[in-house]
Amino acid sequence: MGPGEYPGEYSGELVAAPTWLVVVAMIPILLTILALIVFAWKEWGERRRARSSPVHAAAWAMEHDELDRAIRALAARERELLLAGELEAANRTAADKDICVLVNERRHGVA
Repeated sequence: MGPGEYPGEYSGELVAAPTWLVVVAMIPILLTILALIVFAWKEWGERRRARSSPVHAAAWAMEHDELDRAIRALAARERELLLAGELEAANRTAADKDICVLVNERRHGVA
């Protein structure tokens, strides 16, 4: 049998792909699955933090106008912290503001 010829009586006979080719073809699929798992884990962690946060409970206990004032105050505090260069505190304040915004949206049925 010369180069380029198929084994067997018929030229259309199926031949198994080399193992290395199968492994190489699986790499993008496995990387995609791994990326989806990582992103899902992060999203689950953020939602869990939002649900178990005391800010979440306090936001549900507030009246509509109180919640609006709290959102504005948290946004102003976040800007102050960013200008002062305190990024970690600004991120925590932004997370609390996001929780309040989510509660406000859920009350109005936006999300």
